[in-house]
Amino acid sequence: MTTKKKVLGVDPLSWISEKEKNKSIKIEDIVGKKEKPNLPKYETFDVKLTIRLNENQLNFLTTLEREIMKKRSSKNKKERITKNSIIRTLINAFEVNFSAFNPEEIPDEKELEKRISTILKF
Repeated sequence: MTTKKKVLGVDPLSWISEKEKNKSIKIEDIVGKKEKPNLPKYETFDVKLTIRLNENQLNFLTTLEREIMKKRSSKNKKERITKNSIIRTLINAFEVNFSAFNPEEIPDEKELEKRISTILKF
């Protein structure tokens, strides 16, 4: 009788102690609780989205991020403002004004930008 060989060995995660394994937060621990665990804000979002930007857009976001962080007093440094924070905030601002948006017959990104800018009054 031959024993079946395991590709990664007996337990590839055996180097992690039981104590470390028990430290991880399980979804069952969170569901049903009124207070949220003390997680970093980025871990509270459900979806990770990758977007393609041109160099000017990225430079603008980087500059805006740095200016916001640099021009805050110490009492207003509750959380880090990132490029993702700026993008989420812009989406939220658009969502609030969405009822005024006309999504019909938008031929390209330039027209989309024009219509969104009109609503947000940029």
